[in-house]
Amino acid sequence: MLKLEFVVEQNTKLCERLDHSMAQLTQAMADFRVQVVQGQADLRQEISQSHIDLYKFFERKFMWLITAYCGVLLTLVGFLGKYLFDSYTK
Repeated sequence: MLKLEFVVEQNTKLCERLDHSMAQLTQAMADFRVQVVQGQADLRQEISQSHIDLYKFFERKFMWLITAYCGVLLTLVGFLGKYLFDSYTK
């Protein structure tokens, strides 16, 4: 009978340790979940900021390209106008 009480006591202690370990694991998982959610939010913010920066970069390059194109077009129109003016005044 003494041996049976000892085994029951050992099993009770093991169950209590298991309950304690499960509680710690549950808390660790909850903490990990919070960290993952925060990490995802930070990553979304970083991607959004990168997207905005990339858009601004390409917008500046596009405006520079359009400005150069308009300048060349204006120069060509000027040369053609001068050529036509000179050819008709001769």
